Parts: sequence; structure tokens; C-alpha cells
Amino acid sequence: MTANGTRVALRTAAVALAAMVFWCDSIAEIDASIAILYLLVPMLIASAGDEGEIWLATGGCIVLALLSWCLVHGAAPDSGNVLRVLFACVAIGVTGALLVSHQRLAAVREALEISRREMEHFADSVPQILWRSTPDGRIDFFNRAYADLTGRSIADAIATQDWTPDLYPEEAPAFLAHVGACFEAGADIRVTYRLRHASGQYRWMLISARAVRDANGQVLAYYGSNTDVHDQVTMQEQVRELNATLETLVAERTAALTKEQVRNSSLFELSSISFAEMDFGATLPILEDLRRAGVRDLRAYFADHPDELAHCLGLIRTTRVNTALARLMGYADLTELAAKPPAENAEDGPEVQLQQLEMIYAGETTLNGHTVLIGKDGLRVPVYFSVSTLGDGLHLSSLVDLTERERIEELRRGAQAELARANRAATLGAYSASIAHELNQPVASLLMDARTGLRTLQGDAPNPELAARVLERINQAAQRIAAIIARARDTIVAGDRPAEPVDLCALASELRELLERQLRAARATIEVTCAEGTPLVLADRVNLQQVLVNLVSNAADALRDSNGVRRILVSVQPVAEGVEVCVEDTGPGIAEAHLDKLFQPFFTTKAGGIGMGLQICRSIVDGMGGRLEAGNRPEGGARFRFVLVAADEAQAISAG
Repeated sequence: MTANGTRVALRTAAVALAAMVFWCDSIAEIDASIAILYLLVPMLIASAGDEGEIWLATGGCIVLALLSWCLVHGAAPDSGNVLRVLFACVAIGVTGALLVSHQRLAAVREALEISRREMEHFADSVPQILWRSTPDGRIDFFNRAYADLTGRSIADAIATQDWTPDLYPEEAPAFLAHVGACFEAGADIRVTYRLRHASGQYRWMLISARAVRDANGQVLAYYGSNTDVHDQVTMQEQVRELNATLETLVAERTAALTKEQVRNSSLFELSSISFAEMDFGATLPILEDLRRAGVRDLRAYFADHPDELAHCLGLIRTTRVNTALARLMGYADLTELAAKPPAENAEDGPEVQLQQLEMIYAGETTLNGHTVLIGKDGLRVPVYFSVSTLGDGLHLSSLVDLTERERIEELRRGAQAELARANRAATLGAYSASIAHELNQPVASLLMDARTGLRTLQGDAPNPELAARVLERINQAAQRIAAIIARARDTIVAGDRPAEPVDLCALASELRELLERQLRAARATIEVTCAEGTPLVLADRVNLQQVLVNLVSNAADALRDSNGVRRILVSVQPVAEGVEVCVEDTGPGIAEAHLDKLFQPFFTTKAGGIGMGLQICRSIVDGMGGRLEAGNRPEGGARFRFVLVAADEAQAISAG
């Protein structure tokens, strides 16, 4: 039978019992009170029902007892039967109350048991060791984590109160003494120690415990936990070791840097190489503002805003110079040299410092070049300079004296020029003799035919047929002379050197170095741009280089008297026909009246020029299959352009 069926059966039995007792009590006229049997009804209900049903059954039984008394003794009551019915009612009521109290007590006990089991489950679910002790330090409770971690029996550990097996041997006495002192003083406990785990490994644990006190401050018990902090303690030890190592390294590095600074300072002061340190730090905020404003071409921006460039140059300071530099520039006092505005220390000082500003703006760290220093009393010293950034806007410049090298270079160039002139004179003489020999016969024939033609036409009877034959011979002689001159021109211009693949980008990149002196004299800058993937061309490298040098030299000469920005632009890029080369400048441009005469022999606008440069350039380009053209830029300045066939295409055409 199910529990629900049992409760129904008990309730039914209780109702039947109450009915039977009522029937018996209603018909019996005995002095003993049968109503006392109603006590059994609440008992049956209590075993199957709740508190409300017990009270209902108790009240019902009292009502039935009183009703049956009225039916039997109501007509002739006496003190005996009244007392008996009252006793029965009291007994029934007391029984009901006891049954309700018993049921309530059972519910409380069940709730306490549930709460106890819940607390045990909660304590056992915590990964830390939880424990409780008496005020004198005797442990009377551990959760399951203690057994799991240590492998010891909780009951045995509590019984023996021996914690030595749990502790690191060397630390056990000090730990137990410290904990015992805390218990004795009634103080809270918080200390790290090493606990032996079931695996035999010792791990760092943090024990924390707090005393629970009564209203008078007396300790009732200690509740505590043991938490695994092994990783944290190990990490702290590693951090301490690392800090100690870092402190040692910092001390060693500081000492090394101090020695390095002393050594560098000595090298700076005692070196035979000239050094100067300049501070560009005050210009950094200005450059950063320009970068945020979207300025891309710093040189072009300063060209349009010369006052801002002057302001930036005025912010640059010389912080240090060494003795070698002062001696090189003729100064006996280093302070006098350092106090001089940096832009005044070189022939093209503003340009060099503008290049340094561009270096900062582009995020580069080095700059190299040539300049002429202006020393004391106008002393001029050609130098090669190399600038390196030191951080925080400081630039260190090293300068090498090129005076002797320049003198030797001048002598070498003079000797080469003299030798070249002698070679050209000898070559021209020999070649002139050869040409004269070749031209002598056709010229003589031409003169003879001309005289014959004149006599024929001037005679009394002109002979047109003879004159026609004479003119034909004159034409043939003239064509032969033209062919000889053309061959001579081709030999002089193109020579006998075979064509080879040439990198125009490399040639253009060499122009700055080749023409440095001429560009510096003209105070002009050159910008070379070469498109990525530009193919090679099939040409004579020397002749092609001569074309570029000639065009850039002409541009530099045109810029000498220019008042604006002096800039030469050389660009190399692939086009549909091959590779295009453009040489442009920002000078005055080409006069319209001169455009048609530029490539004519002996036409020149230069004082002392012979007018053969551009004609030779065009002949060279023509010989390579291109065409040199001249014109003016829309924004001002001259523009020369030619296109050469790419090497692979030229070789394919030759092979076909």
C-alpha cells in the first residue's frame, strides 16, 4: 500500500472509531466515561495528518463527547457525570495539544538535520581546509578537504591532535609556537606555512582564523581556513629574485654607462675628427603641428612660408663643439664658436639645416653631404659632413676636412682637362686629315663639274643635255660628300662602343654626386624620382650619361640668376613607347623665339658657349632610336624629354 493509501486508511479508521465511541457513549448508562476512548482518534489522525487535522479531530471528539453526554445525562445531570465528561474533554484536548507539540518538535528536528547536512555539504564542497577549535586550540572539526589534501584520517587527526606530520620539518616548531601563542592570547591567526600533501609535496598554505566571542568578550571557539597560496608565494619569490637581479644589472649598467659617458666625452674633446652637437628640440613641436596639419612636402611648405623657416632656423642651437672643429675653423675659443648662429657656420648653412629638418620630418636618422664651412675672418673650409640623431632633438655632426683632397682633385681635374684637350686636338687633327682626304676627290670632282657646267651654259651655243649630265654628276658628288659627313658625324657622336642594357634609374641617381659642385654653385637642389619596375634600355651607357649630365648642367646654369626656388626635377618612368626621361627646372624657361633653334649647331644663349651640347645630345638620342624634345612647364621653367625603347623589346626587334 502506498503512503497516500495508508493515510486514507488511517483517517477512515479514525472516523469509524469516533462514530463507534459516540454510539456506545450515547446508549450506555454506566458511570464510567466511555468518552475517554476519543483519545485514540487524534492519535490515529496524528500518524496520518498535519497539525490542522489534529486540531480538527480533537475539537470534533470534544463536541461528540459533549453531545453524547447531553443525550444520556442531559435530563438528570449530577456532579459525577459532569466531572467525568469534563475530564474526558480535558484529556482529549491535552492529548491533541501534545500530539501537535510532538509533530512540531519532529518538524524542528527534521529541519535541523537538513540544515546540518547542508552545512556539511557546503563545508565539504569548499576547496580550502575549514576547521573549528575550542578556545584552548583543540581542533574538533575538519571538512573533507583536509583528508583530500593531506591523505590523513580526519578522525585520527582530531583524536591525536598531532599536526607535526602535516608540517615542513624545519618550520614545524616555530609554526606551532606561533599558533599556540595566538590561541593563548585570544588573537586572530594569519600566517603562511608549508603543508605536506598526500603526494609528499610541500606547498605553501595561508592559515586564517578568527575567534568568536560571547557578550563578555570570552572566546567561544575559533573558526579558520587553510588556503593554498603556493603559486603566489613562488611568484613573489621569483619577483624578489628578479628584482634583485635587475638591481644588480641596473647598477652594472649604470656603472658601464658612466664609464661610457666619460670615454665618449674624452673622445669628443680629444678626437682629431671635428664634432658638433646641435639641438633641434625647439623645432620638434612646430614640425609635429605641420604633420598634424597634413603637410607632406616640408621643403615646398617652407618655400611658400619663408618666415616660418627663418623662425625654425633661429630656434636651432649649438650645444657643444670640440677642439678639433674650433681649430679647423680658426677659433681659439670654443665658446665663441658655439655662440655663433649655426646657419652662419657654412656657405649653405640654411640649406644644410633645412635638410636636417627634412630628415627629422621623414623619421630618418642619418644625413651625409658636402659643404664649405665659414670660419673666423672668412676662412673657407670644404668638408664632408655626417649627421646622426641622438634622441630628444639632438644631432651629432662629424666633419672631415677636404681641403687637401679638394686641392688634389682640382689638380687632377686640371690635368685631365688638359689631357682631354690635347687628345681632342690630336684626335680632331687626325680625323680632320682623314675627312679631308675622303672629301678631296668628290670636292675636286664637284668643282670640275661646276666649271664645266658654267662653260656649257655661258657658251655661244648652250648644250642643255650636257648641262643636265653635269648637274647629275654634281648631285652625285654632293650626296657622296653628305654621306661622308654623316658617317663622320655618327662616328664622332656614337663611336664604336656597342649598345648594352642600361639602368636609367641608376644613371639618374648618380647625377647628384657627379654635379654636386655645379649644383652647389648654383644653390640648386636636384630631386630624382624613379617609378618602381622601370625596365632597362639598350644604349651606350657613357653617351646616355653624357646626355643627362648635359641637360642637368644646362638646368643648373639656367637657375643661377633665378630669384625663386631653385629646383631640378629628374623623373624616370615606363610609358607605352618604352622608358621616358624628363629633366625639368624651376628657372625662367626657354624663350619662344629660341625653341626652334635650340638643337641647331652653334646656337647658344650662354656667354662663351659654342652651341654644340644640345645638338650632340639630340644626335646621341636619335642614334639610340629616341627623340629629344624641349619645351616649357605650365608652372614655369624648362622641360626636356626623350623616350627610349626598353631593352627586352629592342633586343626582340633586333632578333626579328
